[in-house]
Amino acid sequence: MEQIIRTFKLAVMATGVLISFLFSPQNAFSQYYSSGEGSKSISIDKKVRPINSNKYLDNISQDDKTFFEDNSLDFSILVENTGNRDLTNLTIKDFLPLFQKIIFNPGVYDKNKAEINWSIGNLNVGESKVFTIRTRIGEVKSKYSQMLTNKVCVNGDNVSDCDRASFFVAGKQVPSTGAPWILIQSLLGLSGAVIALGLRKFGRGY
Repeated sequence: MEQIIRTFKLAVMATGVLISFLFSPQNAFSQYYSSGEGSKSISIDKKVRPINSNKYLDNISQDDKTFFEDNSLDFSILVENTGNRDLTNLTIKDFLPLFQKIIFNPGVYDKNKAEINWSIGNLNVGESKVFTIRTRIGEVKSKYSQMLTNKVCVNGDNVSDCDRASFFVAGKQVPSTGAPWILIQSLLGLSGAVIALGLRKFGRGY
């Protein structure tokens, strides 16, 4: 009987120690963080389109369209909190390629660096924001088509991401029916009119 009582007491003591361990503040704290605090994550997506199109593309190939001087295009920037923690103090920097003249933008344009910077503050979990930049193509001295790339990055709160959108530009080319040929056509037309007038006068005798 004494052996049974002793065994029962030991079992009760062991149970008490186990319960105390499981529900102690220190162990409860470690249990809380054993499942993790969550993760921070952000994504940024850059797209481009001609302003006369309603469809944005990741890139515009040379076969789709080549932009010339005075053509305008839009860049769409989508920023999204893809993690499970809110994000704070986020900023965006857009790096403009060559030949771009700003029409409007959501931030502060540094002409010397060809950069646009702006703050978007906070993004809650699952929240997204969209921004638009419109530019116009300036003078392109080379007549050959060349690819340009617009890069954008978002940074802050120990997260970052970048994306790019590419397109093609070329300088204006004088077509085969350009100014020299038009001048020749004009001279030929004028000569024909003079000859016709001379023949008319000759036929009438005055």
